[in-house]
Amino acid sequence: MTSAPFSKFSLHIYETFFIIILQIVCNTSHASNDFSTLLNTNNNVENDTRPIVSFDIIGQSLSYPADFGKGTIDLGGLEVYEALYFKKIWETHSGGPKGLAKDTTHDPSHGALKSPIDYTLIWTSKGLNVSQREDGYIWLPVPPDGYKAIGHIVTTSPEKPSLDKVRCVRSDFTDLTKVDKWIWGHKMQRGLSMVHLHTTKPKNRALSVPTGMFLARNGSNTHELACLKMVKTDTYSAMPNSLQIRTMINAYAPWVYFHPDEQYFPSSVLWFFEHGAELHQRDQPPRLVINDGDNLPNNGTADDAFLDLPQDQPSKERLQKGFLADAVAYIHVKPALGGTCTDLAIWLYYPFNGGERFQLGPHTINLGKIGEHVSDWEHITLRVENFHGVYLSQHAKGNWFTPSEFELMNGTRPVVYASLHGHAHYSTPTSFIHTPENLDSSVIRMLYDEFQMMNDTRQSSIVKKDSVVGFGVRDDTAKSKNLMDIASTYNVVCVDYMKLGIEPWLDYTGRWGPKITYDIIKDVTDLANTLPDNVKEVIIKVLQQLPPELHGEEGPQGPKMKESWTGDEPV
Repeated sequence: MTSAPFSKFSLHIYETFFIIILQIVCNTSHASNDFSTLLNTNNNVENDTRPIVSFDIIGQSLSYPADFGKGTIDLGGLEVYEALYFKKIWETHSGGPKGLAKDTTHDPSHGALKSPIDYTLIWTSKGLNVSQREDGYIWLPVPPDGYKAIGHIVTTSPEKPSLDKVRCVRSDFTDLTKVDKWIWGHKMQRGLSMVHLHTTKPKNRALSVPTGMFLARNGSNTHELACLKMVKTDTYSAMPNSLQIRTMINAYAPWVYFHPDEQYFPSSVLWFFEHGAELHQRDQPPRLVINDGDNLPNNGTADDAFLDLPQDQPSKERLQKGFLADAVAYIHVKPALGGTCTDLAIWLYYPFNGGERFQLGPHTINLGKIGEHVSDWEHITLRVENFHGVYLSQHAKGNWFTPSEFELMNGTRPVVYASLHGHAHYSTPTSFIHTPENLDSSVIRMLYDEFQMMNDTRQSSIVKKDSVVGFGVRDDTAKSKNLMDIASTYNVVCVDYMKLGIEPWLDYTGRWGPKITYDIIKDVTDLANTLPDNVKEVIIKVLQQLPPELHGEEGPQGPKMKESWTGDEPV
């Protein structure tokens, strides 16, 4: 069961997780090519005519070299298949904003899959004021000892489902999950008939395999669901080889557009070194970086060394601008979700970050040197499971996006936009205002009203009126003639499960730029000295809640020193 893409206040429940890893399989002898028979409405005991829905992969399917991408993964005794078709079971229009498996243990008494021993009714819509065509019932399978339930069953009958309807999974093939995002809920007056549906995610990331299930809870139960786990000795057995990685990159690597006003472009790391980058270490004079980082320290702390631009102004300005024609995307290939997905972490290096801009209502303030710093590492991660999603790095934290949220070139390659000066990645060309999360809405309303009342003659010359209205740091993205085709200019620098020679600069433990400190409150207060006093006071409070990097920051560390190198993406 899952929730399909839905509009506000609409929930559609499909028989997916009966056919995804909740119903682990209707009959353990069925293989993936028998999947259509499980969904044939003529074979359904209820003889209903509910529609079968296909959630097709966006873009053309790929043909990989050798045995890869065939729709099945062996977790070490539990072979998991992919499902693309779903039968609608129940839907409601109020209340809220993959695969089959086969037992390969060959153990008849203690196999990977067993039928539940009973069901517990979690919630029913019967008799409730819910917009629906028929009553819905959410059941929780009760597993036998040593097994766990992976998901719920939804029916339109008050009768308990058949025990052969689903399978529970042996505990050693499972891992713990935790509540993630709220999907839908229903609550009657006085708290009766309350239910909340949430997505779940694994508590342990490394070998856990998410199943896409939702968790249904009412006020009287606190049960949990399990996910699957890779237990195979060779946990990398489902990962692509070098030729298959190249196929992925050519098919899915993004195009990156830079803003028309961008002055600071990416370059290759070697171009930065060859044109005067200086290594600074404690109690030593500055010196040039040798070759591809042969003299960079690789066993110290972050504060033992930093890189900087050359001191002579012409060379400094040249390095600040970067060199797009020489830019290289550095790709780190790593397993994700228990080895069932491949993450392509695509790192871009910028020798310099430009100054930030701040949005004050309808006005944009150029913050001058605030936000400027030497070196910037930004990354985009493609999670490939027949194109499951794309992660965009937006400063220190990002979001996963699905293919439908991108403009796609050639059917599979997303178009990504790097923001002006800050180089954060976005999926659309527009302006993004990062309003502090704890800024009260009444304060925003007051600021907006004040700016509305201000006479044009009182406007400061340092602000530029714009169609954008907001309060916070501003990022702008747009298309221009400056773009980077990642598929034509990349270097795979690390594959976690292969032995590759590591370039010396990748092991550099110091910082890629010096520490910089800004007095942002003083500088912006001086800039905005023509604004009314009450607005000034609020603006200072807003500034105190801005990201720490705008007050000054340590030079960034390289990709291998960041948490996402060995862990999952922060979201």
